[in-house]
Amino acid sequence: MRGRTIGLIALAAVGLVVLALVTKSRTAQPDHVALRMTVLSGQASKSVQAAWEEYHKHHPEVHLELEVQSDENNFRSTAPATIFNSDGGPDLSWWWCSKSYQWDDMIDAGLLAPLDEIWDGNFSQASVAFYTHADGHKYGVHNALIWSPYVYYNKKIFADLGVAPPKTWDELYAVSDKARAAGYQPIVSNFDWNLIQVLPDALLMRAFSKDEYAAILSNWSKAATPAQKAVKWTDPHGLAVFQKLKEIADRKLLADGFAGASDIQVATSLFTSGKAAMYQNGSWDANGNLAGGGFEVGYFYYPPLGPQSFGSTGSFPANCYIAFKRSKQLDAAKAFIKYLMSREGLLVAAKASGAIPTRTDFSTAETAAMFKPLMAQMLDDGTKLVDPPLFEAMVRSDLADEFKRITGEVLNNVTSPDAAATRLQALWEKARAE
Repeated sequence: MRGRTIGLIALAAVGLVVLALVTKSRTAQPDHVALRMTVLSGQASKSVQAAWEEYHKHHPEVHLELEVQSDENNFRSTAPATIFNSDGGPDLSWWWCSKSYQWDDMIDAGLLAPLDEIWDGNFSQASVAFYTHADGHKYGVHNALIWSPYVYYNKKIFADLGVAPPKTWDELYAVSDKARAAGYQPIVSNFDWNLIQVLPDALLMRAFSKDEYAAILSNWSKAATPAQKAVKWTDPHGLAVFQKLKEIADRKLLADGFAGASDIQVATSLFTSGKAAMYQNGSWDANGNLAGGGFEVGYFYYPPLGPQSFGSTGSFPANCYIAFKRSKQLDAAKAFIKYLMSREGLLVAAKASGAIPTRTDFSTAETAAMFKPLMAQMLDDGTKLVDPPLFEAMVRSDLADEFKRITGEVLNNVTSPDAAATRLQALWEKARAE
């Protein structure tokens, strides 16, 4: 919902949409409990709204003000220092529990309440390990499985062009050229996240070997081992990432304009209206967001950059719910999160939004009933493929932001691949020395 799905600004500046989930009177009952929750628009808000409507039937004394954030980047970058850190802020929130999204910073600042009691043993060991903080507590709970990126394609356009899903870069460029010649845009996506973060995410796991990939995601830390430090952005496999980004721009693989479509709604519309042959996004789009185009959708993975290629797609384990220690309704907030993460709550959410539940106690029949065929195929792929953690789930936020800035410069021919790799290596070494 990288899900993936995945920064906040002052409430008035992000265009909050308050859903009609609050009763008009807050004083009608002596046992009235009023909760405020922030959530990202789209799949995340659909999940929470559906679960809330069911929860409220059994807990009429609890009332929820659900504030939907429409701007993902602002939501991520400013919330921890603004509304999350305010006495008048929300009681709980949907969030991204990773270093890149200030989760550790909020824990260290004492903003978040432990949610250990919500982890009931029906989650994967990988999720448990990821969410266990250095102090042994869990300050978030993993709410949705997402994988990214995929390249979705219009099967009708591919058939009309006489092409198949590409398995090499030359084949992909050939598909792109044929699409352009026929009047279609090739790959569409949004620039400010998908193309400057998720596209290079794909290239990282397609360029590095397993050990190299693990090293580059962690060797910015003081705790890095000598073997990890030996892996550098300026090594051939690291440099290949930026060389491929430049090649992608030069070969016009992305849509016309500012290195591809700059808005995700525009990109999605270009694809669903049949004006683009391909569309890059995460797994959350497979269960309904691409419907309505009147054509069948397939997907493929970006080709490998060499035989050492580690993964085809990556997982983002950080989509989560958090609760704030300062909340006067902390027990009620935790109780709602517990329902959100129950079998019943996750099943309601999955049916409403297509979010993949993180619990391990769903039967095969239940899973099959939740998802459309495209998502079911992805889930089947997931049992066979290596899905390494995505870069943004593991790297410190300032480094991740610089990574995005530099990859954007390469895509726009502002920075050369050599200069990009050199700058990133210097940043990694500086971070390690701090």
